[in-house]
Formats: sequence, C-alpha cells, structure tokens
Amino acid sequence: MSFLLGSASIWVNFVEWWESFSFMRVFFSPTVAAETFPLVLQGFPITLTLGFVGFALAIPLGLALAFMKMSRFAPLRWISTFYIDIIRGTPLLLQILIIYMGLPLLPAFQTAMEPFSDVSMLGVSFSAWFRAFLILSANSSAYLAEIFRAGIQSIPKGQMEAARSLGMKAPVAMAFVILPQTIRRILPTCMSEFILLLKDTALFAMVAMGEVMLQARIESARVFNMTPLTVAAIFYLIVTIPAGRIVARLENKLAEQDEGTAGRGKRSPRLDVASTHIVPHEENVLREVR
Repeated sequence: MSFLLGSASIWVNFVEWWESFSFMRVFFSPTVAAETFPLVLQGFPITLTLGFVGFALAIPLGLALAFMKMSRFAPLRWISTFYIDIIRGTPLLLQILIIYMGLPLLPAFQTAMEPFSDVSMLGVSFSAWFRAFLILSANSSAYLAEIFRAGIQSIPKGQMEAARSLGMKAPVAMAFVILPQTIRRILPTCMSEFILLLKDTALFAMVAMGEVMLQARIESARVFNMTPLTVAAIFYLIVTIPAGRIVARLENKLAEQDEGTAGRGKRSPRLDVASTHIVPHEENVLREVR
C-alpha cells in the first residue's frame, strides 16, 4: 500500500513539474490528455474505415484508368488524361467541399439516398459515408493510375511477346504475366500512397465528419488547450509508423532480390554451349586412324 502511495506521489510531483513549463502545459498536458483521450478515441475507427475502404475502392478504379491511358483508342486516353489532370491538379480540400457539400443538392442523389436515410455506422449516416468514399477513391485513383501505368510500362515488352507466343491472349497475358510482376515493383509506392491517403482523412473535419481530427478540435476548443491535437497525432502515428517500416522493408527486400538476380546473371552455373569447344565427329575419326 505504501508503495502505491509513494508511486502516486511521485506521479503527482512529476505532472506538476512537467506542467510548470508553459509549452508542455499547452501542447501536451498529461491531465488534459487523460481527460480527452477517450473522446478523441471515438473518431479513430472512422479514420481507419475512411482510409482502408477508400484505398481499397481506389485500386480497381486506378487500374482501369491506367489501362485507359495506355489504350490505343484515343478517346479513352483523352478521358483518362483529363480526369487524372483535374484530380491531381486540384487540392483535396476543394474536392471535398464541392462533392461532399454539392451532391446532396442534386435531386437524383437525394432520391437515391432516400432508402438509406435510417442507415448509419459509427454514428455517421450512409450518405456521408458514400460521399466520403467517393471523394477518397476518386482522388487516390488518379495517383494510383500513374503508379500502375509506370509499373506496367517498366516490364520489358519481351514478357508480353513471350506470353503471346505461347498462345495466351493479351488480357490473359496481362493478368497472369505482366500484372504479377508489376505488383511486385509498385507495392512500396502503393503503401506510401495509402499513408498519404490516411493522413488526408483529417480534411473531413472541415465538413464535420466525426473522425479523429474533428474530435480533437472539439476537445481542444472545449478545454482551451492544444493537447487533444497532440493526442490525435499519436493516433495517426500508430498507423503510419508501422506502415512506413513495412514500406522500407519491402524496398530493401526488392533491392536484395534484384541484386541477387543480377549476380546470378553474371555467374550462371549452367554450361554455356556456345562457348564450349566441340570437336567434329570427322576429326575424331582421323585422330583414331592416325
């Protein structure tokens, strides 16, 4: 019992000493952090859902845009290029304000959302989820399209020609020969894009969607202290730091595999028939006669 009382006394003295510094008291007060942590935590599932689902929806859309941009049919290339240029050339915050606030004003959207008016998840309505996923997938797909396109075009053309010579049709060769190699090359870059997308979910605080940043801003205004925003930063770091380590490991592993492949190419253990001296049969016969 005395040990617990002593530990509590040490903790109280430490908090008093910590908060004696104005910077620490304003930006990371243990007292305020303990009070606001459960409230900021309520927005963490919403942030994770926005990031993971938005990115999952962006992958097939980005792949379709990449194929359109590489298509021989000019109108498809024009549409894809126009879409990618518009999305990548405008801020995500502007896209959120236009789509999130503008869609509910359309009669067609109101009619489509009417059957789901009573549906909600994590305290957020179905309409809000739909608009948020639409914005995130539309934005991230433009960046993923360029990643996919660069990855596919980095594969030597001989891979496709070899697959076609074996009787594969172009779509089959693309699905089973080109894309598996492409995924291996672009995986680290795609993980980096996911990290960026997850951080961009903080912008939905501007439209009052109850994710981590909005909860932190509400609590920060209530207690007149910046500590809730620091707590929100910790929630983002819980996801982004491990994801960043995964990206680094993937890059190192791919680099090691590439170096290993190059090394095996320099010293092949197989017999090089072209460089081996082969004595003709007639010459062997003449030697036996002599």
